Amino acid sequence: MPPIDDALEAYLASLDTANDQFLNDIEALEEEGLSPVEILAFLAALDIAAYFIEDLGMSTGINAYMVATEDILTALPFFGATTETQLVALQNIQRTMINNLTRNVASSVQTSIAQGIVNGLDRNEIADLMSITVKGNRADSVIVTMLSTYEQSVIASMTIDLPANTKWEYVGPRDEKNRPVCRQYLDAGYLTKKQIRDIKSDGFEFRGGWRCRHQWYPVT
Repeated sequence: MPPIDDALEAYLASLDTANDQFLNDIEALEEEGLSPVEILAFLAALDIAAYFIEDLGMSTGINAYMVATEDILTALPFFGATTETQLVALQNIQRTMINNLTRNVASSVQTSIAQGIVNGLDRNEIADLMSITVKGNRADSVIVTMLSTYEQSVIASMTIDLPANTKWEYVGPRDEKNRPVCRQYLDAGYLTKKQIRDIKSDGFEFRGGWRCRHQWYPVT
């Protein structure tokens, strides 16, 4: 399984586990006799990011994401013109981004649970509400896009010294999921960066766009 798919599967599995444990903790508070108002006060005082990442185990999903950045590096051909400092910087940016995504998801889940308590929902109904909230955050698409963009950033850092007339090949699947611009790139053959950007202004950096499965590789 490709690194991006591995990271996505592991992250979403960790998220499911964290959400289930969150509900278990809320039920435990109810069993201790806390009122809805007291549980809401507990939720309001919670350091939700630390609780989600450290106590509920989302660190596992984050670590799997970071392993994927290493696997992407290992799988890429080495084109030269990059340094360990640059690569570490790119990975540090990825760690910040996945941590920020996790904080956003955790806050949304916290809000969903609070809404469920206020409206007197049972566990299954709150779980459904949480699921809707997570889907609204589009964590799956964000993860795929972040890692794909990271891969292209690494390639760009390795090839920064290549001449402007270097030709690039659009590498990736050709199937029914392709966007029109991706089909155009696939059909066009080898292109310079200028030709790529003439078709789509950010086409080199972001390829087809959100959740694109393609990369630009220099023709050597």
